[in-house]
Amino acid sequence: MAKIVLTADRTLMSPYRGISLATFFGCAPAVDPHRPKNSFWYYILKDQVTPKVLFDFICNPIGQKNGIANYAPYGLRKVEAALLRDGYKREEVVVAHPDHVDKFIGPETEVVGTYEMDPLGMGPVTMTFTYGRKQTSYDEFYNRDLHMKINAAKKKNGSHAKVIAGASGTWQYNYDPKKIQEYGLYAVLEGELGGIAPEIDGHAGEFFNKLIAGEFENMNPFVKSDFKVEVKEFGKDAEKFHGRFIHYWDEPDVDSIPNIVEPSMHGMVEVMRGCGRGCKFCDVTLRPLRYYSPEKVKQEIEVNIKKGGQRNAWLHSDDIFVYGLDPRKTKNMAPNRDALEELFKAVMSCGIEHTNPTHGTLAGAIADEKLLPNISKIIKSGPNNKTGVQCGFETGSLRLIGKYADRKLSPYKPEEWHWVVKEGVKTLNENHWIPAFTLIMGLDNAETEEDGWDTIRLINELEREQPESQFTVTPLTFVPIGLLEKSEFFDIGNELTAPQLGVMYKTWQHNFKYGIQKFMDKTGSNNTFKKKAFTGLARALGGVPLTAMEKYARRKGPEHERVIETIKAKYW
Repeated sequence: MAKIVLTADRTLMSPYRGISLATFFGCAPAVDPHRPKNSFWYYILKDQVTPKVLFDFICNPIGQKNGIANYAPYGLRKVEAALLRDGYKREEVVVAHPDHVDKFIGPETEVVGTYEMDPLGMGPVTMTFTYGRKQTSYDEFYNRDLHMKINAAKKKNGSHAKVIAGASGTWQYNYDPKKIQEYGLYAVLEGELGGIAPEIDGHAGEFFNKLIAGEFENMNPFVKSDFKVEVKEFGKDAEKFHGRFIHYWDEPDVDSIPNIVEPSMHGMVEVMRGCGRGCKFCDVTLRPLRYYSPEKVKQEIEVNIKKGGQRNAWLHSDDIFVYGLDPRKTKNMAPNRDALEELFKAVMSCGIEHTNPTHGTLAGAIADEKLLPNISKIIKSGPNNKTGVQCGFETGSLRLIGKYADRKLSPYKPEEWHWVVKEGVKTLNENHWIPAFTLIMGLDNAETEEDGWDTIRLINELEREQPESQFTVTPLTFVPIGLLEKSEFFDIGNELTAPQLGVMYKTWQHNFKYGIQKFMDKTGSNNTFKKKAFTGLARALGGVPLTAMEKYARRKGPEHERVIETIKAKYW
């Protein structure tokens, strides 16, 4: 039995058979509790939406040794490393495989910490796929499954361990607080600003020491401390209950952030924190910019190579193209080409076969005409070694982009947004990069019908003007985080206008026609068989969402049907 048990649910503890795009599969709907029992699909699948046997095949479990996970989410590895640095012994800290967590929970266990990214299915992608949680996503399904296993193990083994939920998804418990009671959470750890994930790895030892010592039971709010305990009251009368939230805000410098000591999922390593772009709908902008040195990045990659056998490296950043610059001093956020080239040379010197950054902006990609060709040469991007990167498309509306994300375009102006998108796709593709775009539906609940049509038209213009272009587009529903945390959720289940349905329809039509059928199997893992098998499955099922949206339009009425027919006639 361990003193501290760290774990995460299955959706965060899977290699997804080496298919990078499949990591979003946890956002898929698992269960529809409202499905009529006399329907055809209930007869075939009961209340399942995405068949569980299919999901479990794609979301294959990671390996384990005696119940200890071979790989773990990068953030969980950071907490593990910080505890070992701060004085805890190796045998006292265990990163448990979710299927074997019960082996490590006993009378001497003090804390069970769960790493949670989308625990209640409220993430933007998930809210879209589940129609605003009218269905239950696999993220939520397996998070609940994990907490039920933890509670069962505590009861069986006589454990009084404190269960605490952490990581960037914990803000969701404020919107469905009954889960705190259902899961038996001692506390929810969250940041001080906008629900942003706390950077607990800077002082993990201090936090767990206080937690074990019971100092969060009745902490005096008037005593100066890095931690603040807030007991929130939810509900009314007989339904009233409480939840303990531990707030923490720290901005550890790079020297205070430990290197991972065991391998991370997908070969993930961090190269920086923060962004500096200032988009109002994003909580990352609340963090200050800090950069890992190329040597620190190399050290973590080498852990993944030596201990995990990894040959790929995902470089986590919130915008790789601001690496190495100071936005307060750098005019128009011009990329620091020298710093970026030094970083990627260091990464490739480790002997890996493939690398790609997680996020980047279109403006940053094209602001320096030599930048992308030089990086692509360093990382050996080519026709058979595509580099994927997630970029914010956000909206085709110049009005909305100017109001909510003007610095996202620096050094360009909001009125140049359409040109930036088109030039960005062209430049990325020419250098064998494929952008995976995300856009926001119902942005701050201020989106007009014309804004929706602007988005549809921009996607269509890209297809017509660049017929060989390679990109995907995923619509997300607006979630109130960042500087817009006081706004309301966009209720996709009840507030979906006809043009917004059109945006969903157009994006999926593009992804099916262009992405799945043309180039999905050219990114991610080097295992050709796995990629082709996954792509074949996606091709077989790719038309299902289009058919479902057409049926939805017929149920909603003539206005929604006209939008679908207009897209087929003018924007197909």
